[in-house]
Amino acid sequence: MRHTRNFLPLIGLLLTWSCSDDKLGDLMKSLVKAPPASIEHIVKGHEQIHSVQAILRLSQLNDNGTYTAYDISQSVTPIPVYQEINFSKDIQGNISITSPRKAFDVVKSREFLYALELKYYDVNGQLINHQFSNYDPEDEEESTLTVHQHFFTIQNYTLDGNKPLTYPMTLDSLYYDRYLYDTDDTGQRVQATRYSPSGIYAPIDNHRANQLHYDLPLAVMASEAAMKKEAENIVEKDGQNYRLFRTIDIAQLNGLTNEIFSYEYRDTDPVEETLGKELSGYDDLGRIRTGTTVIRLHQKRSLNAGEPIDALGFKGMLCFHQADICFQMRVCICHIITSHGKYIEGMRPRTHAFNDISPAWNSFDIDYPIPFRVIADADANHTQCLRAIQRFYPNAQEDDLREMLWGGTTYFRRMPHVIM
Repeated sequence: MRHTRNFLPLIGLLLTWSCSDDKLGDLMKSLVKAPPASIEHIVKGHEQIHSVQAILRLSQLNDNGTYTAYDISQSVTPIPVYQEINFSKDIQGNISITSPRKAFDVVKSREFLYALELKYYDVNGQLINHQFSNYDPEDEEESTLTVHQHFFTIQNYTLDGNKPLTYPMTLDSLYYDRYLYDTDDTGQRVQATRYSPSGIYAPIDNHRANQLHYDLPLAVMASEAAMKKEAENIVEKDGQNYRLFRTIDIAQLNGLTNEIFSYEYRDTDPVEETLGKELSGYDDLGRIRTGTTVIRLHQKRSLNAGEPIDALGFKGMLCFHQADICFQMRVCICHIITSHGKYIEGMRPRTHAFNDISPAWNSFDIDYPIPFRVIADADANHTQCLRAIQRFYPNAQEDDLREMLWGGTTYFRRMPHVIM
């Protein structure tokens, strides 16, 4: 009876308000608190990439074959040791750079490499790299690991400003002919026709090697004229006659990529963790990993050290072979569904090289360019290297640069780092 008496006043109050739906609704609102509203978008799979975080860390090779990649530091360095560029997709699927940094600045060096880490997020902000590394021995055809691989080559357009025909060029925006023109058997430029897929306007006469300056209006005009009868027209600019010359085929450019940079796959298992990190519990495949550490990624997600290394491209090491060059690095995740497959058969199946994109592959989960500027050559004359760096980082002090670039590992002794 005591409990019944406690509810009588509330029942009476409800009966009193029963003639008014509005009043009853107000009363219930005061008694029942709804949880805060939230929107969780349904994500169907790894093809639903919404944003990308590209991280570049200055790195050095260790004696055991790993790399020390330097992380964000509270101390100011004369040139960046940690750089980050962020990308995002709009509702139409177009990718744009959303970070303050628009290009990675690097130096050519035998001593230093650069660790590139790529992180992919869905529309809910969840990291989804692991969705590309699934492996089921009972269903290899549905295993994402066996059909995905990043490739790194050269692209010819920018995201920032949507500039076309941005083939590799000097830091003063002069094209390198080798990476620009399609040539005949004698090494001469080939004139474009209405059937040429791509061309660039250049002076007809008095051609000088590596002296064509990037011209945005002419680049746009050239892109619009491709595969049209206008491609055969001569235009006049600054008292000179220009016409379209065929540009290098993208497959040929892929083959020249390793003249500019090389890439080594350094993926881990699990892919979203750091090499050497201690593990506990189960991994993403449901395997108990307590008491072990993160290892290199092997084919079929094997945990045996002797198995062939696999390649996804979420982590890797970049080495630059030319200075005074800026270029757009093409980054693409290829969904390899042809009969040739991801692995090259043999005694020890291996993956394709970082720039070995087959013309038969035409399915990509994402495809975007990252701008790079190789601002100096640390392997050449030290004074020239310092001057080249100070052109872009005028506040960099010579003593700090000398200690950083040519002083061994002492400069980085207390700097935060990760192992790659």
